[in-house]
Amino acid sequence: MERAENLLAEGRYQEAFRELVRHAEAPMPPHAALATLRLAEFYALYGESERENLEAALARALELDPELAEDPLFRALAELAAAYRGEEPELFETDDPRAAYHLAQAALYVGWPREALALLEGARGLPEFLAWRASDLKAKALEDLGQSREAFEAYQEAFFKATQGDRPFVALDAAAAALDAGMPEAAKEMLAAGGLPPEPDAEASWHYLTARAELALGNPRRALDALAEAERREAELAEPSYGVALLKGQALMELGRYREAREAFARALELAPPEERDYARHELAVALLEEGRRDEAERHLKALFAEPAYPHRGAVAADLAELYYRLADLEATEAWAEEAIRLGQAASGELFLGHVAYDRMQLEEALGHYRRVAELAPEGSREWLIAQQTAVEILAQLGYPDPEEVLRRARAALSHTPPSDDWASALRLYAERAEELLSGGRTLN
Repeated sequence: MERAENLLAEGRYQEAFRELVRHAEAPMPPHAALATLRLAEFYALYGESERENLEAALARALELDPELAEDPLFRALAELAAAYRGEEPELFETDDPRAAYHLAQAALYVGWPREALALLEGARGLPEFLAWRASDLKAKALEDLGQSREAFEAYQEAFFKATQGDRPFVALDAAAAALDAGMPEAAKEMLAAGGLPPEPDAEASWHYLTARAELALGNPRRALDALAEAERREAELAEPSYGVALLKGQALMELGRYREAREAFARALELAPPEERDYARHELAVALLEEGRRDEAERHLKALFAEPAYPHRGAVAADLAELYYRLADLEATEAWAEEAIRLGQAASGELFLGHVAYDRMQLEEALGHYRRVAELAPEGSREWLIAQQTAVEILAQLGYPDPEEVLRRARAALSHTPPSDDWASALRLYAERAEELLSGGRTLN
């Protein structure tokens, strides 16, 4: 059966299957029993879809050699079959690396990622066709634990161990983990290394992940080009996906194409699985708000806020604060901003409280809110930039009480403000005036 394992290592799965079947049909029961056990292991490579064949092979192996009931590999595969049937597998300690690997499969299948990782620690010295799968399984367990960066590293290891035929598919999982870890460049590199998968549905996923990476890198037009390819592949399969529609809407929002974004989000809402419908509706509501269809946006946002299980109610409250601010309803803006802060969206809530105070000419109070936003929001984010710009403007209106603060905030804001933006020239003037006020006291770098 050495030839079968060599074929598996080379990714020649159909030939390996025929070789295992040939040995399983041999007239010598002990040899046939072991070959049938290896055939069961072959079926285990394909997951739950081959459960019936896995169970039939195990039953036949046991019939040929009842003593296999005590074999660690047989026991591990039996527990994997039990997991596929919806039963809780009985994990056991073993020195057999193949058995440890298949027990790890069973553990992960029933949602025990920590147990799977512990078992994989004992799965050393695996044959080549299982070695890369062990790294892949480790990556999936780490993903279940929310450790995206570590999962990406494990997928990388699996990629370099895998056969050429399997690499494009491992690259898809690696790219997804890289994106979840906030590493879009690494995702693009993995997708390029893996190349286009040979299957249409996997090819659609390749283009979708490319689009995610491009959007994360600030390239919405490139993202739309990749999504157009994904849509073509999905159309060939007659299987439009929620993810592609949603990402298309997000890319269009980045480009300010709000009507098209709204249409994409409406399509995403149609395609969304039940657990994603509220999120798609939230994206649709924001697109409606930006398009100026405020009544529709208000209806969707208030319906979402009334959903106690929706995890982004704080963001909904912030969006409602923005909606009412655009309607010049300062009291409603204030109320929803405070609700946003209460629900964990402090930066967004403080920003709109700052806007309300500024419009009421309560400059000191507004300045306090904007300072808090600048502390709370990530540098370069929309909230952070608006807060820095407006804080500089207010400090100038107050007569430059602290020129150093004006200069510091103006320089920080300028580093994230496009030169063509009206704010850029205003910030430079504020900075120059602050430098003049400070120049008598010390030399500026």
